[in-house]
Formats: sequence, structure tokens, C-alpha cells
Amino acid sequence: MGNENKWGMGNGECRRAASASLPAVHPTTSQQTRKSLGVCPPGADSSKINAIGLDGKWETFPIPHSPFPIPHLLMFLADFLEILDQSGELLRVAAEVDPDLELAAVGERLAREDGRAIFFERVKGQRPPVVTNLFGRQSRICQALGVQRIEEMVDRMMLALGPREAEGWLDKIRPLERPGFAPRTVKSGLCQQVVKLGRDVDLGELPALRCWPLEQQRSITAGIVFSRDPETHARALESIPLVVLERDRLGIAWHVYQDACRHWQSTSARGERMPVAVVLGGDPRYRLVAGTLPSAIDRLQFVGLLCGKPVELVKCRTHDLEVPTDAEVVIEGFIEPQAVQVDVGPLAGSSGHYRLPGQVPVLQVTAVTQRTNPVWPAIVLGQPPHELTCVDKALERLLLPLVRQAVPELVDYDLPETGGWQNFAFVSIRKTVPHQARKVAAALWGLEQTMFAKFLVIVDEGVDVHDYRQVLTALGTNVDPGRDVFFHQGPGWPLDHAAATPLTGHALGIDATAKQPAEHPRPWPARLATSEDVERLVASRWGEYGK
Repeated sequence: MGNENKWGMGNGECRRAASASLPAVHPTTSQQTRKSLGVCPPGADSSKINAIGLDGKWETFPIPHSPFPIPHLLMFLADFLEILDQSGELLRVAAEVDPDLELAAVGERLAREDGRAIFFERVKGQRPPVVTNLFGRQSRICQALGVQRIEEMVDRMMLALGPREAEGWLDKIRPLERPGFAPRTVKSGLCQQVVKLGRDVDLGELPALRCWPLEQQRSITAGIVFSRDPETHARALESIPLVVLERDRLGIAWHVYQDACRHWQSTSARGERMPVAVVLGGDPRYRLVAGTLPSAIDRLQFVGLLCGKPVELVKCRTHDLEVPTDAEVVIEGFIEPQAVQVDVGPLAGSSGHYRLPGQVPVLQVTAVTQRTNPVWPAIVLGQPPHELTCVDKALERLLLPLVRQAVPELVDYDLPETGGWQNFAFVSIRKTVPHQARKVAAALWGLEQTMFAKFLVIVDEGVDVHDYRQVLTALGTNVDPGRDVFFHQGPGWPLDHAAATPLTGHALGIDATAKQPAEHPRPWPARLATSEDVERLVASRWGEYGK
């Protein structure tokens, strides 16, 4: 490895990063850059960053104003790997593995049996090492966000949003956009240390994986696709799998509800080709915001808000899209207005099944840029739970404030991992009027975040939706199937192989709330519960009861 550190970044790269005025946060450069993400210690000043260094000591320094009390620095993927290594959350595999089936099989088994992020040092026939299962535990997502529990970030978002008022819910999340945290463009970045253009492009040099036996081609599974609306110029970031077709062609396996697909439809209508950039690596928080916030919100600006520092962007080499300077690898290209559609699939899906084969447009690759010694991130999908379902559970929590803004009576919700995230939804509400469960169901089926819920169960606020026994108890005791089960037809999840017709969905709602007189002619019994006085008495005398 010579003068390189263990994540592939040499000391020369660190010096170039500093000289180019890039985010100098790599742990091998200076004392200030040797910071891992921290959580606020007791009594800390919330107007400053509270970071814990690798020596285990807290240090504090000022930050720009942010609605979040404790923003955290931007970081390279190498920074995050260092943090995970220091905290015992990284497993290094020194044996050489084949990217064709073997790496995925090893990674899937290690993820289930060990749970740590996995760093494959030697990939057969490839130079870049590969990291998988990066977000396979909630604890690592918390480390990336700088919190001890996801709920801490939810509290910060609620604080930023403030009380719900009469204006539209999208207007209420506008405070999350702060001009001081908008991305800023710089002249150069580490992601363009090595540039290959035209005939020099060879996607076969990258460690794309074939994960499962029925997959016909290798795929890029952790790429973040950057696209732009041709009319509003709004930027979109989305996690979309890409299939390697030839040395300079990719099949982009999007679906009709993704922004990139809509951008291509708009661009094609203008007779123009659409520029696309595929970003791999960089600050791990890019993956957490990709495709989750409403399209009107700049996701990179939101990352800057979380970090207390604007994301720095550099212009691509073959078109004018901009990408984060801290990316490991960037693939640039265009999709023609009348793009060739190619058959791909089956591909691995998040539900534990293959995605059905289908036609996808071709991305003609014009450039591949990268760091001198990149790390290649990959996602290995298998039977739930897996890395993607773990990310989805975190996003469920992070999106709670936005869903509450749209549905004010909603108390909490849970999207079970075993259902493929979008199939089941358990929702608790603060019920005040008859038939309110049906009103809430209609609102949720109309929201982008919950529109594909096939089985929607609504319970009272006293039911913990994360305790499935309580949900089943409410189902068994509060539901008359002839009265409380209702159906909905609307847009369907494009990857739902059980749907009889593509893009047409049928959903089932169940009102498992206690019924009011207008809903139920008979008296409704109260639930068994100890009185507060008796609970206090028992608590005060608990030590006397022979424990």
C-alpha cells in the first residue's frame, strides 16, 4: 500500500484535497479532520459542533446557524469507514473473492451472521475494493447522522418544522431549505483525479456485481442517479440499479414514479437528450436522502443542513450536471430522446424475489471519473431484512414529521420490513370523530411516501404500532370484517409482481380503532387498565413485594 492509508487514500491525495479547498475532513490529515461524527454530550453548547475525536475526547467548535441543534461535518466514504473501524462495526475480508456470485454470497451470509459492514480488500480481476452492508444496522445509520437514536433526528426535524398551521404541508417544510446551506460549485474535486473519456471508458474495469444465479448481467447496485428537470432545473438524486450492457453502455432500471424517468419524458418531448450522472460513494448521507424527500426540496441542500456545511459540487467533464466532489466514482452519460429500449432482468428485488424482466432505456456512457484509489460501494439484496430494508426503516422514522404535517391526527406509523417496506402499514391515530380511520387511509394513499401500502391497518393512539402483538390484538378485538374492511384502487407499485395488471394497485384498509356510538349500536367496553393511583402505590412499595 506504500504511503496510502488503509482505505485507499494516499497522503498525497489528502494534501491535494486541502490545496483544492475541498472538505478537509479525512482522518489522516490534521487534528481537526480527525473527527468522527459525535452526539451531544451532557451540558454541551448546542450552537457548536460537538465531535468526538479518535482519541475519545470531546471537542467543540462554532458552526453556522442551523435549525438542527447538532449538525455534523461532511465526510468522505473513507471517513465513515474509519469511524466504523474504530467502533468495531467493520469486518475486513482479506481473501480474494469473485464479483460473479461469490462476493454477494459471502456478503449476504456475513451480513446475517455478523451484521457488520464488510470491506472486501481483494476482488478478482478488479482493483477497487468493495464495501457492502454499510447501513445494515440502525446503529450505523445513527453514526452517519450523528445521533444515538433515529428518533433524535425526528425531534430535530419537528423542531425545524414548528407547529402545523393552515398553509399547505409542502410550504411547512420550506424552512428546511436554508440559503446558507445550498450546494456550492468549486473548480475541481477528488472525484476527477482520474478521468477516462470516449474510447478509454471500460465499465468492465469496475467491480459491478452479479449477485444471484438468474441475473444475466452484472449490476451497479449502490449508484445514486443525478438528473435534472429540463424546465425547472430542479436536481434529483435517486437510488436506481443499473445493468452493465457493454463497456460503455448501461441499462437504467428506473420505474415511472421516479424523478429521473419523468425528467427523461420531459426532455424527450423537447427533442433533447438527457444528461445523467451516476455517483458512487461520497458522504454516506447522500444515500439516506436520495429519492425520499419531496421533489421540491433540494436533497443536497438538506444534506448540507444536516452537516452544517454546504455540499461542494464540481461540473461533470462531458455535460453540465454537477456532482459532489467527495464521490469515489462518477459515471457520466446521456439518454437519447428516443432511447433504445433493451431487455434486462431478472434483477434482485428488495422483497426477496427477482424483479420481473422488462425493457429499460440505455445510458450511453461518455466518461468515468474517480479518485486515484476509490472504494466501490455495493448493496446485496436478499431475503428481508437486509441493508435496503434497514435504510427504509430509518427513512420511515425520518419521514414521520412530513407525514404528520399532511395527516395531523396521525400519531405514529410502522412499515414492517418483512412486507417489503411498502406493502404493510400500521398506523395509530388520535381519533375524535366517527369513521376517521377511513379519512386517514384516503390521505395516506394520496401521499407519495405511503401511496403503495397494500395492507393499511389503523389503530388508536394507545396502541404501540411497533409492537405487532398489540396491533394483532387490536385487529382481533376491534374489527368486524363486514363493517371495518374497505378497499382502494389506485396507482400500483411498479415492482409488485403479485399485481394482476402493471401499475394498477388494489389496497385493503382495516379500521381497528375502538368504535364510537355513531359507528356501533352496542356499548363499547373499556380496556382493562390499572388506575394511576394504584400504579403509584405499587411503584412506591415495589421493594416490599418480595423481589
